[in-house]
Amino acid sequence: MDMKKLLKKRESYILFITIILWVGISSSNVNFANPTYLLELIGVNSVYFICALGVLPLMIKGNFDLSIGGIIALTSVFLSLISTSVFLPIPLVIVLGALIGSVIGMFNGSLIAKFQVSSVVVTLATMHIFYGISKFIHQKVLGQFVAGESYTIQEYNGLIESASVLVMILLTYYVLRHTRFGRSLYAFGGDRKLALQKGYVEAASTIKAHGFSGLSAGISAAIHLITFNQTSVDAYMNIEFELILIVILGGLNILGGYGTVFGTLVASLFIVILRSGLVFARIPVFWHDMMIGGIIILVIAYGVLKNRIKKRYIKVGES
Repeated sequence: MDMKKLLKKRESYILFITIILWVGISSSNVNFANPTYLLELIGVNSVYFICALGVLPLMIKGNFDLSIGGIIALTSVFLSLISTSVFLPIPLVIVLGALIGSVIGMFNGSLIAKFQVSSVVVTLATMHIFYGISKFIHQKVLGQFVAGESYTIQEYNGLIESASVLVMILLTYYVLRHTRFGRSLYAFGGDRKLALQKGYVEAASTIKAHGFSGLSAGISAAIHLITFNQTSVDAYMNIEFELILIVILGGLNILGGYGTVFGTLVASLFIVILRSGLVFARIPVFWHDMMIGGIIILVIAYGVLKNRIKKRYIKVGES
């Protein structure tokens, strides 16, 4: 891909806006110019980076997962139950969380593939089920659970969270670019009939995509437990809608068939820097979501307008 085509993509101008925003905030707050602070900022918001990357393959296929917050909650209470009886090293906690989240995600995918029902309908239903089970276990079994002292991070530097984000970046890129499963997601998102003709199995792609989404939620649940040293069922309620906005902002075609790891990372960083900048500027919290929503609408409107102008030029050329 040549530089001219790259600069025309939405990811490029979101990156440009992000750099301008970062420079602007850094000029008034020296902390922002410090790479260590930026690393910590990514660590604090690692769940958004990890889960956005997790739902990217699913949305490329044209599906959605509205149960991410529920999967995080359910995985979190399962990990807490295990932690009450045996101490696990931090890496093992993250791996176990990933496995539990994957299984729950594949459960979603299996329901969708089996009954041929919309992913929105199924995951909306399972979201409530997962939250219900999580709250029951948390209230009736765990109570005020606090993890063992060994899980406490005495001096926070974002190392574990940032490392988890890096692993998720590499894993997502590999899956999308170097596996048959990844190619099937782009194929089904672009043209379902053509994908079936090429021999891709839709049920398998659906189950794996939801499993990957669940994997990211499971990792996030483990990181939350390790970082905050406790279980919180409602910590990431409604995170799904923010993730959808991030992935769309990162250049995803809402109908499926296109999306990149780079675009998702840039969009995640943009949202994180913007929110932090608004906090430093002491702008009331209720303005944050309104401003972010407004910016996303402008970006999408710009993309739609650009495509319409492009189609007009094509029609003029054909005539």
